[in-house]
Amino acid sequence: GQSLGYGFVNYIEPKDAEKAINTLNGLRLQTKTIKVSYARPSSASIRDANLYVSGLPKTMTQKDLEQLFSQYGRIITSRILVDQVTG
Repeated sequence: GQSLGYGFVNYIEPKDAEKAINTLNGLRLQTKTIKVSYARPSSASIRDANLYVSGLPKTMTQKDLEQLFSQYGRIITSRILVDQVTG
């Protein structure tokens, strides 16, 4: 159940994704500095609204991620990648 330090946040509006990048990229969380950038679009409907977040603390939960990013707009989906062996 621990984060691999990577996650994704998908916004409805591209402007919200840009605002989150401009505000949160380089933010220090616990002992980590996170990187927030556009992810490669998986479809036209989420183009420029799909963010890739790296450097998340291992203790960050799904709820923590959503609380951090929800202040920048309406989130479609988000997820933290976890180790498939240990869960």
